[in-house]
Amino acid sequence: MGLISPQQVASPAPRPARPRSLLVAATTTMVLLVLDSSIGGVLLPSISRELGLSHAEQAWALASYLIALAVLLPVGGRVADRIGPVAGFRLGTVGFLAGSLAIGLARAPAVLIAGRVLAGAAAALLMPATLAVLSRAFPAADRPRAMAVYTGAGQAFAVVGPALGGLCAQFADWRWAFLANIPVGAAGLALIRRAAPANLHQARGRAPGGLGLAPLRVRSFSAATGVLAALGFAMTIATVYGAVSLQVALGLNPAEGGLAMLPLVVPLLVATRRVARCGAALDLRRTGIRGALLLAAGSLGLGLGCAGAWLPVTAAAMVPAGVGIALLLSPMTTAALGSVPAGQRGQAGGLASTARQLGGVAGIALTTQLIGSAGERLGSALAFTAAAVAMLGAVRAARAV
Repeated sequence: MGLISPQQVASPAPRPARPRSLLVAATTTMVLLVLDSSIGGVLLPSISRELGLSHAEQAWALASYLIALAVLLPVGGRVADRIGPVAGFRLGTVGFLAGSLAIGLARAPAVLIAGRVLAGAAAALLMPATLAVLSRAFPAADRPRAMAVYTGAGQAFAVVGPALGGLCAQFADWRWAFLANIPVGAAGLALIRRAAPANLHQARGRAPGGLGLAPLRVRSFSAATGVLAALGFAMTIATVYGAVSLQVALGLNPAEGGLAMLPLVVPLLVATRRVARCGAALDLRRTGIRGALLLAAGSLGLGLGCAGAWLPVTAAAMVPAGVGIALLLSPMTTAALGSVPAGQRGQAGGLASTARQLGGVAGIALTTQLIGSAGERLGSALAFTAAAVAMLGAVRAARAV
């Protein structure tokens, strides 16, 4: 038996990792982020009626979150590296909860929009910090399963989010949809405090400044990023304003509007799982082309259903739209990251995510302008048509992936 040194006796044993608890903590953040983005459309008519939002303020209520997320997401990853994953997780969660509290208590449009900006800025730090927690907590062999649980929770809540938001607005108060984030986030903070080992508190040192644009010089990366930008544009119109149009143009109440989004989100979930099972065998170029065509067809159908106030047409059009989103989101992200060297994938991920979020902002801006000038029904129909045109353009870009 070897001798034990005084240093070994004095040093406390390191805290053991609790990867399952860390995975639960990470999943709580995914639930928060997905719910905050998926319920916005179905809640917007109720929020607008209570706070008296103008068309411009409605646009800012939706777009401010996406703008803050898109602009700050590339910076968020660098901050998480600089201060450490656990500190980034805590700071991002606290900021997100503060934003949710401001939204839930808002009595004026300016407070609502400020809360959305704060939530988006916090999400820009929370997302990369959470991914860093998972990547360090799980060995390479277990990481894919952990990521599947993490992303699967997001997909599941994307399915139920609009329905939950609609039920909340119809039978309780839209404010509770945001105030409910607080106990969920607090549970995540408690778990990360108890479960994080010492190595997750360590920072990696100074991260390089600036947003690297080198990946844009790669033709296939630029093409995939262009598809993602068009996807963000069309997906935001289909999901956010799909929920709005179901209430305003088709006369559904919030609960009915949330439930009526299920023909989009259920096929999206099923198709996403199908794409995940195909894995490396998937032909990314062909999948991207098919996804763009399906989303274009679904968007045209949504425009037709909205223009004629035909709920069956609208519901039927949601099916190809949901499948198209699934065939584009993960495969085009994979194509973008796989087209650049390993050393540039962090930059590439930031650029691709930013392009998709900015596409969403453009979708909100255009739809708001069209509704303001042409009325709810015709303006929504024109916005869905614009989404279809954008996806037809994405077909050409997908051929270059």
